[in-house]
Amino acid sequence: MRMIEPREEAERPISSQRRRGRSDGSSLRDRVVITSTVLGVIVFVLIGIPYLKRDLPAEGLRVAATGDLTPDPDRDAVREWLHANYHDPHPREIRWWPARTLDELYRRQLMAAKDAAEDDPELLDYTDELERDGPQRVCRLQFRTRNEVGGQVSHDELFVLRGGHVRPVPRESSEAGAMRKYFPDEAGEL
Repeated sequence: MRMIEPREEAERPISSQRRRGRSDGSSLRDRVVITSTVLGVIVFVLIGIPYLKRDLPAEGLRVAATGDLTPDPDRDAVREWLHANYHDPHPREIRWWPARTLDELYRRQLMAAKDAAEDDPELLDYTDELERDGPQRVCRLQFRTRNEVGGQVSHDELFVLRGGHVRPVPRESSEAGAMRKYFPDEAGEL
């Protein structure tokens, strides 16, 4: 059973220490919470946002000349070729397909060259050159460069790698069409 309080105790205002829920920000606890929140936001703005921009740029990854965590001499050779042949000092990589030897394509090319050489003896030199060179190592790279006025231009190129030298495959050639099927879009590395 509850006791009835005398009138003066029932009308007495509740002290600020017993009151819960609302605060006017004047207590030490409130000032500590507000200060730590403001400092946290400032630290995020100064450190977190530039860190996120550096790691995940919207326009793709910068193409560094060298220095990957996992060195890839083929990729480095392609990057050097990009830096030497495009006016953009900072091309951006979008997707990379590692170099692979196209044995099946080589066999088909060699058989076609031998068949054609039977009809035309002038093609014997081409057949000999194919046999001497062997199958080609090819890679694919999607990248963006900036043109002279600052606009971004997307590229999707195939490159032949032989002895540290890089040769781009002309985009509209039948050779590029035959090679492209060995590099499906979903197999590229980001």
